[in-house]
Amino acid sequence: MIEDASPVDLAWLAGLLEGEGAFDLHRQRYPRVRLGMTDRDIVTRAAELVGANVRVSLRPPPQTALWHAEISGPRAEAVMRAILPHMGARRSSRIASVLAHAPKTSKAAPDLA
Repeated sequence: MIEDASPVDLAWLAGLLEGEGAFDLHRQRYPRVRLGMTDRDIVTRAAELVGANVRVSLRPPPQTALWHAEISGPRAEAVMRAILPHMGARRSSRIASVLAHAPKTSKAAPDLA
């Protein structure tokens, strides 16, 4: 889980989610982190770090399978707060917006320093 991740794992996850992740509100209420890629090993590693299950979307040839991992609620909030110091300006702003509009989560303002 994210609480046990090493600083290197956090930085790796932040870099991956910076480019391939999505941050939003599930059902306009709960923080959510999503990842979808064709690289199963990468999605599996990220899923293990955040405590998510991996699922697959099969696509017709010549396309390859798309692997997904998704978390929402308090686990997603914890991941967002953990990776926030490593994120660029655009993603930091998006994460702050998601956390600010999630009524079921802590209202402590994320540290954007």
